[in-house]
Amino acid sequence: MAKVIAPFKIVGTLDDLNFYIDENNTNRVRTKGKTGVSSEEFLSNPIFTKVKNHGKEFGKAVKKAQSFRAIAHYFYNKAKDGSFAGRANKLLLEIIKEDTINPEGERTFENGMLQPETKTYFLNFEGNKLRPLNEVLKANWHWDENEATFRFEQLIPSKHIDWPETAEQAHLAIALANWNYLENTFTTEYSEEIILKKDDTTVENGILKTKTPKDNQLHILFLYIGFSKNNRRKSIELKRSYNTVTIIWTK
Repeated sequence: MAKVIAPFKIVGTLDDLNFYIDENNTNRVRTKGKTGVSSEEFLSNPIFTKVKNHGKEFGKAVKKAQSFRAIAHYFYNKAKDGSFAGRANKLLLEIIKEDTINPEGERTFENGMLQPETKTYFLNFEGNKLRPLNEVLKANWHWDENEATFRFEQLIPSKHIDWPETAEQAHLAIALANWNYLENTFTTEYSEEIILKKDDTTVENGILKTKTPKDNQLHILFLYIGFSKNNRRKSIELKRSYNTVTIIWTK
């Protein structure tokens, strides 16, 4: 490439010359050349088969992930990081690859879910990987599937919760959802919040209870922990980068 010496800037194409401004605001020129691969070659050359197959399956994962991310949208809107969508796509692609019925490129999420272990792939999926549950909450807990009840054991807020510096209250809630991934529909039942203050004494058997969805394709349990501070009589939620929401149970 060459530098353009002129009293003005030139941008555009003239015959085989391409004029442009580089990252240093220097006017440069280069000859046009054939770059990349033509669409005809990409479609016909077998060397690109693996790339095309991956692209088709990744597209399926992205589409399915749109439904997955919506299941607990209320929580995810309060606790997620910039990698959330990409990590959801990656998770569902991993399940697509467990399809042992179809050949590569034709595998589906639905057939991947036929493998008994793939339901566990969702466990510990974080909305905000910057605040994973095992760092935010140190207390023991128990989930009773029959009663749809989540219970903490001997929770001391100041000791068992990792508090952001400005936080004064912690908000804890669960959501139990059924995801019909065949039809991309879902039903989500949310609990009431438990609100804890940082200087609260021991919480004995703190309970979160929710309804159980009627359908039963894939049940997913989410635990949300958010934080807020006081401003006079108002409670102000902290940024979602301080909060966490985690899948803690599936069936």
